[in-house]
Amino acid sequence: MVELGCLDGLDYLQWLRTGARAADILNCHQSKISRDAKKCQRIFGVRLSKRACEWRMSGDDSLLSAERQIHQKYRWNNDLPLRLDGQHWMRDDYEPLPLNGWLKGNFNYQAYEQPRFLLKKRIIDAWLCSAPDHPDDPDLAAIQLCSMPCQLTVKNNHPLVALGTSVTLDDIRRYPLLPLPDQSFPIVAAVLQSLGLDHHDPAVTSNSSLPVEDLVIGIASSLRIGRYGPDHVVLPIELPVTTGDVLMVPCEFADHPRTFTLVGQLRDHLRCLAAGMADLQIHQQV
Repeated sequence: MVELGCLDGLDYLQWLRTGARAADILNCHQSKISRDAKKCQRIFGVRLSKRACEWRMSGDDSLLSAERQIHQKYRWNNDLPLRLDGQHWMRDDYEPLPLNGWLKGNFNYQAYEQPRFLLKKRIIDAWLCSAPDHPDDPDLAAIQLCSMPCQLTVKNNHPLVALGTSVTLDDIRRYPLLPLPDQSFPIVAAVLQSLGLDHHDPAVTSNSSLPVEDLVIGIASSLRIGRYGPDHVVLPIELPVTTGDVLMVPCEFADHPRTFTLVGQLRDHLRCLAAGMADLQIHQQV
């Protein structure tokens, strides 16, 4: 076994990607992060190497995984700081929110692979992602915080805006759709594909007096339409898919008091953000 602080050096480095970021959150010198990470690698017979901006572990990590499980239970049950991260489109909503007992990560993930890996390996303790594309994993509990319709948005000078409430899917299919982040929304992407929204008529964009970027159709929700800026509006058409925010935690902590407290804080925060949004439903505490 290794002491909590030593394993923290390895975990925070792998989680936050840089020794400087890890040292900043742990309030220590970067040299200590480096020493602790090297010590853990030596003790557990594993090796970290960076590939595609993420730290990957090689070697048999079974002993390390067992140690992480013990340390995680100790953190949860002894009021030590827990670790929360989320997808990049949630950063503006949740990253500024003060949460007692929780440390927040970078909130800059696009795909789900890395944060899901960190959660299953006990490196982080909770993760915010989106329904309906959140993982269906027997080791992880999914706690839905809110639900809202998936919407299509365009700039207010877009030709579709002039059609008003008479706009149809056939009208929309003529224009390019903003691509979704790779591997982030496979279910939503499949719905859009089934509606034929992943193709468009090149002649429409080439013959338009507007630049292509003004003709692209975005995908949003009432909670995050503001990310596109004040010059965007929602098209008055209903899509057959609902999105929402989901908190993922290891199943063994789904009923933990600290999970209930966190979920309550997140839902209270969403109620403040959702003021005046009639189509956003906040789920009740279970």
